[in-house]
Amino acid sequence: MNPLFHCIVGLPRSGKTTFLAALWHIVDAGETTTRLVLDQLVGDHAHLNSIVERWRRCEEVQRTSSLAAEAKVTMHLRDLETSQRVALYFPDLAGESFESQFETRRCQESYVEGYTNDGGILLFINADRATDGLTLLDLGPAIAIPESNVQLENAFENQRATADAHIQSQVEWHAALVPEQVRLVDLLQFVQQRPFPRRLRRVAVIISAWDVVANQGISPADWLGREMPLLMQFLDNNPTTFEARVFGVSAQGGSVRGDSRKELLRKIPSTRICCVTGGQPDHDLTAPLVWLGEAS
Repeated sequence: MNPLFHCIVGLPRSGKTTFLAALWHIVDAGETTTRLVLDQLVGDHAHLNSIVERWRRCEEVQRTSSLAAEAKVTMHLRDLETSQRVALYFPDLAGESFESQFETRRCQESYVEGYTNDGGILLFINADRATDGLTLLDLGPAIAIPESNVQLENAFENQRATADAHIQSQVEWHAALVPEQVRLVDLLQFVQQRPFPRRLRRVAVIISAWDVVANQGISPADWLGREMPLLMQFLDNNPTTFEARVFGVSAQGGSVRGDSRKELLRKIPSTRICCVTGGQPDHDLTAPLVWLGEAS
């Protein structure tokens, strides 16, 4: 049975580092039952030890690019039920290479090579974020249809004044101004084209910091459809390339500030973790990886 090689995709501050710290702890500590267990860890152990210790102490996990650049980590796991082996590669915890890929239209050869193996994609999105797009509802009430030439002239003058004010307030375009969901769709479109081998891949969409929105009574899939409809529609309308499932993940368990941190510190670290899909929340952070490895 050939090992599966799952790739990680995520922009800066999307939760990849915290996920890695929590995943390593939960498969290594043995505090709770997980479907996947640790076989081997390859990479920068010093940096990984640092972020895991901060995670255990309920501190902000270090996300500076200088540290993340050092952490080229591959985690090798084994499925207890099927004996399937899984390699999970974190090529860039900072997410800067994904930003660069969107802006420069280039990527490293090692990134392309990662997609030559059988396996799926973990796509990270942070729920603790501001909405970065506009809808028609955000633009206010519709403009009334003029009933006379005077009203028509006044409408034109108002539109011209609005346009002039908009031009004066414009800033120079930069890739960072593009909405997050547009950049994520673009990153997925990359793997549909040469030199990436095109085939059906499973995509586990990880909505990190799920504790921020958990009390809204909404499923992870519904949250994605509400907050990132373009991304959801893209995944739904590319069934020959992607099969997606959405997971709500709180790798830390809650806020690491104030009274919330004190409450988290009272818990067994592995039980702080929450992973939600269609059913009840669980502590098994390996669930998205298990789903990626299951036969369609």
